[in-house]
Parts: sequence; structure tokens; C-alpha cells
Amino acid sequence: MKQARFLWKSTCSTCRNARSFLRDELKVELDERDYAKNPLSAAELKTLFSGRDPRDFVNPKSPAFKAMGLKGRNLTRVEALALMAKEPNLIKRPLVVAGGEMVAGFDRERLRALLS
Repeated sequence: MKQARFLWKSTCSTCRNARSFLRDELKVELDERDYAKNPLSAAELKTLFSGRDPRDFVNPKSPAFKAMGLKGRNLTRVEALALMAKEPNLIKRPLVVAGGEMVAGFDRERLRALLS
């Protein structure tokens, strides 16, 4: 059975739909973590995004992004990690990790390509 790490927020309908798609349609075994209930530390985020720019995983559509006045700011990588650790709602969701690749958001075709 295919396996993937699934980082999500259980109260997010998009995350729940992605989870159902992965489990029911693609038959993927998920190693799940609800980062709203069990937040990722800055060190965990740094490891997770190793080799990637963490700024690419900050969600500018998040109400938290707007509330924190981040629009128009050029965050450094370190600032992005610190902000995501402090406020998990800034992380694009869900995150699916498999085979060294990562997909942010519920993109059926990218997930199918990654896990088929």
C-alpha cells in the first residue's frame, strides 16, 4: 500500500476532502498530524521544508496572514518558519509528503501523479 505523510487541520473542509480522496480513492495509508491540535515547532518546520523555500508554503489567503499585517512584507526564510510555528493557520493546507516530494493544497492531479 502507498504511504504518505499528511499534515492538516481537521476543521478544514478542503483538508477533509483531500484526506477522503487519498484514503478512499487512491488507497493511501496516511501518517497524519493535525497541526492545529499538535503544532509543528520551528525546528520541525525547518526539517519539513528542507531543500524548499518555506515562504512558498505561507498561505497569503489565510485570515491570520491578513490579521498579522503580512501583506506586502518580504519575509525571510527564518521569519516564515517562525511565523508558521507561532500561527499554524499560516501554513498552506493540507501538506502531503511522499517519496521526498511535497504537495501543498488539494490538487487531485498532482496528488494522483505523486501517489499512483
